[in-house]
Amino acid sequence: MDEASYSSRSYGRKGTLRYHQLDEADDIARKFTVSRINSVVAGGALDGAPLTIKETSETLSKLKKMGGFESHDYDPVENDVEREANVHRDHKDYTRAEGWRWLISGLIGFTMGIIAFLVDWGIEILNDWKYDSTHSMIESTGQGFWKPYATFVGIAVFLSSIAGALVSYVEPLAAGSGIPELKTYLNGVHIKGLLQVKTFIAKLVGVMFSISSGLIAGKEGPFVHGGGIVGGGLGGMGSRTLSRLIGGKGASTVKSNRKFGGYFRNDADHRDFTAIGTAAGVATAFAAPIGGLLFTIEEGASFYSTSVMWRGFLSTCVGVLTLHTLVQFREDPGAIDSARLGTNRDFGLYSDEHALYGQKLYYYVWEMPIFVIIGAVCGLLGSLFVWLNVKVTSWRHRYIKVSSPAKRTLEVMFVAFVTGSLAFFMCYVSPCADVPEKGDIHYLEEDETETARFYSGGGELDNFPQMYCEDNKYSIYGQLFFSPLSQALRLVMHLGEPFPLDHPLYQFNSFLLIVFFFFVYGLMVWTYGVGAATGLFVPSLTVGAAGGRIVGRFVHLMLNAVASHPPRLSLQSYAIVGAAASLGGATRMTISICVLVMETTGSLQLIIPIMVAVMTAKAVGDAFTLGIYDTHIEIRGAPVLEEPGFQYEQKMVHDKLSVEELMSEELVCLPPVVQLSDLMYILRSTTHGGFPVSGNAVPGQLCEQPVDLDGLVTRIQLLRMCQNRIGFIKKSDLYGEDPNSTAVEDMIPATQKDRLDLLARLEQVPLKIRAKEDQEPILGSFTMDEMEQYYVDLRPFMQRQPFLIQSNASLTRAYRLFRTMGLRHLFVVSSRPRIVGLLTRKDVIKENAMLVLGEKANALDPDHRVDGLMRPSSILPFLPYPALSEKGTAVTLEGVSEPLLSNLNDSADPAPHSPYSKGIRISEEFERRSREFERRSHEMSWEADDSRLGEVGVGVGGDKDRTCDPESIPSNENGVDAPLVSLPTLPSLDDSPKGIWPREETGGGEPAEEEEKDG
Repeated sequence: MDEASYSSRSYGRKGTLRYHQLDEADDIARKFTVSRINSVVAGGALDGAPLTIKETSETLSKLKKMGGFESHDYDPVENDVEREANVHRDHKDYTRAEGWRWLISGLIGFTMGIIAFLVDWGIEILNDWKYDSTHSMIESTGQGFWKPYATFVGIAVFLSSIAGALVSYVEPLAAGSGIPELKTYLNGVHIKGLLQVKTFIAKLVGVMFSISSGLIAGKEGPFVHGGGIVGGGLGGMGSRTLSRLIGGKGASTVKSNRKFGGYFRNDADHRDFTAIGTAAGVATAFAAPIGGLLFTIEEGASFYSTSVMWRGFLSTCVGVLTLHTLVQFREDPGAIDSARLGTNRDFGLYSDEHALYGQKLYYYVWEMPIFVIIGAVCGLLGSLFVWLNVKVTSWRHRYIKVSSPAKRTLEVMFVAFVTGSLAFFMCYVSPCADVPEKGDIHYLEEDETETARFYSGGGELDNFPQMYCEDNKYSIYGQLFFSPLSQALRLVMHLGEPFPLDHPLYQFNSFLLIVFFFFVYGLMVWTYGVGAATGLFVPSLTVGAAGGRIVGRFVHLMLNAVASHPPRLSLQSYAIVGAAASLGGATRMTISICVLVMETTGSLQLIIPIMVAVMTAKAVGDAFTLGIYDTHIEIRGAPVLEEPGFQYEQKMVHDKLSVEELMSEELVCLPPVVQLSDLMYILRSTTHGGFPVSGNAVPGQLCEQPVDLDGLVTRIQLLRMCQNRIGFIKKSDLYGEDPNSTAVEDMIPATQKDRLDLLARLEQVPLKIRAKEDQEPILGSFTMDEMEQYYVDLRPFMQRQPFLIQSNASLTRAYRLFRTMGLRHLFVVSSRPRIVGLLTRKDVIKENAMLVLGEKANALDPDHRVDGLMRPSSILPFLPYPALSEKGTAVTLEGVSEPLLSNLNDSADPAPHSPYSKGIRISEEFERRSREFERRSHEMSWEADDSRLGEVGVGVGGDKDRTCDPESIPSNENGVDAPLVSLPTLPSLDDSPKGIWPREETGGGEPAEEEEKDG
């Protein structure tokens, strides 16, 4: 069959539409555009369909972008080898895995604490160089402009060139904050190179140069990305990049075994550890452990779980503790045991010992409407920022493409040149003012300590820089323009905070605040998205703090004008509330922003105004645009699935469609045992990420009709099997003409060590296979003779139980399955599938499963004693449900009797609402397997004694003819008849892994005809 046969060949056939392959031409767009008249006549049945050609073209454009993305599959593997290995895992192995799960989480926090300390130290050193050099040049030249200007701007441009080159020439994905990319990845969309070691180096080394160059940027966003890389790398306990650098070709290079934490090698675990890493990154960037964790839960992790939250809690705690300890150790190694940790906040100008937040941060009830107005204005400014940044980004994609590294680097240098030039010009033309008196300067200058310098980001710790002014005077504009952006934020928020309540308020120059507000806001629009590692948190907080301070000053003037004894305002409160609202207006986060601002500024007293302002900013902003991160995800075109019910427009469209209207009917199926040449042809001639496995499949032909589903195998799994020659069978070793006649058990190792080694060779994390890059080298390694002589047995390695959905189900239900379970594929079955049983909540609960497992063990092991079954694991007694039948009991501790599940099946009148009651009708296949299991059980020579079960019978439903004679059952020492032992549900004798059930080998895995008659 030619290659085109595997693709969708006609656009008009239901189920074969691939809209991302269509052009955006008007004639095609008209096929999907609904007229407004038809929409009105339909009475809501067509609401949600595109109404204009422009809207249709935009939708087609988005789908075209989505076609270039691959998805992760978070559905746990359930193949025969994995199942057999899990069955034989002991308690010690599970305990060891859980211990490593927590240990790695703590190690992620510890590592991020060290990295945060080193990055902050690097920023301090580079800022010291820039500001000290400029200050020295000003002193040496007097009133000269050009030499100090050339020094200040020249150093800024040089540092920005390194930041830009690291992104443009090393790893383009290191540009920006990385939060949209991490959010996309954690939603289940793969982005190539996002979590590589070189991305980590370019990101965190680059952010040091970006910030020290003076770009309007922060380090918090890049720390989210860096933390995700650390979390993913430590969680997988290995690295593809390091393995290639070392020169190794396999798992023996940079990849640990299970003894040293190599348990977590699937997509779901990798996702969870990456999420924990992002929490640790935010926490160490802000020195805010709770806020960092809430950021990941609210904005990052699409698949939230309590387990991730607990381990993230540990990681953020360890990370911030490590950071504080290292900062204090740097200042005074000998006093580390007596140092007071936690007294310096990331956005606090003064230590907690001098700030007295409880007295200086407060609000009045009549100020609440003002805070609402601040939130609304910040929501509008956030929407305007998003809209303007989209325009800048579109221009940037058109003229400064990622494929032009030189242009991207030059743009970064030009932005740094403009930023530095404007800042220095403002300092040069700044008016001068008298330095505050000695009595006041005590409250205005921050602590002259190494710790304070570290948190300020370097430079001169002078809140009143002299610059071009005379002695005892300071540069008014230089207060904010001649300092790192994070230090300027601290000044706007807290300068003058320690003043006594009877002292006049300290106020910045009004023109300075206004100019600084527009300076930061305008350059923030331009800088975000430039080809360097830049964050948005600090610029957005700075804009809001300046705006809040302006509003506070205006309210202060109004009060003085209308009241003879106006109440004393807290201008710092206005700055903090404005900062939180500004960040909320740009990002649309709520809870995490409130806690982050509260932790980093010590503003616990302002939690209510902060919450009100942030929520108002989000509500107003959402009315106009998406948040900045969601907007950039949309620009990239990633197929991100929002949580169900998050957007009513999505549910409105999905409720109107069924699964069968969107499903693909032409499937490329694989037989359970496929010839290597056929497999290679299918892999090369298609681009599918997964293939259904069916005994009805014929290689080279599309499955256009419904087929029996045996399992699912992914392209990556097939390539891994081909790479390591796993599942290969020589044609001469087949049992018969039919390749499927080979026993599945022959492919499953007999020992647990061999099974684990086999699974390790199939692992995708951390030594990933990339289909586009690695497929041809892997397939090209086979000779023509190997292609004809070998078959590949997929049965032990395919996903046995993929998720299914009925064809007449609503699209909303399918969406919920994809989003909730993290699926990549979902098979569609007929609208009336056959059922074989029913499970309830009480069936799958741990206590019920424990009893079934004990009963199963008792039936298969003749040496297992009854009194070993019922061992209470807690102080709670073993009490049966009231609905259970009391027929057949086993004596447990202190004579407490409990019904066994086997006897419930034999009850003449089972409780109608009991979760254990069985239906009357049983499928013929189930009965056949039950008889076969009974026959094989009777053939075992088990000798009974007074401490053991006599005969082992199997009772199913209410058929007592298939149990052993009750008269032959001996009584136990308490005079109570020993119970019959049976299995409430029986697995397949043909498909069960070797070693779980008693089995006789036959050629095709099915019992011979004579044996079935004996049953």
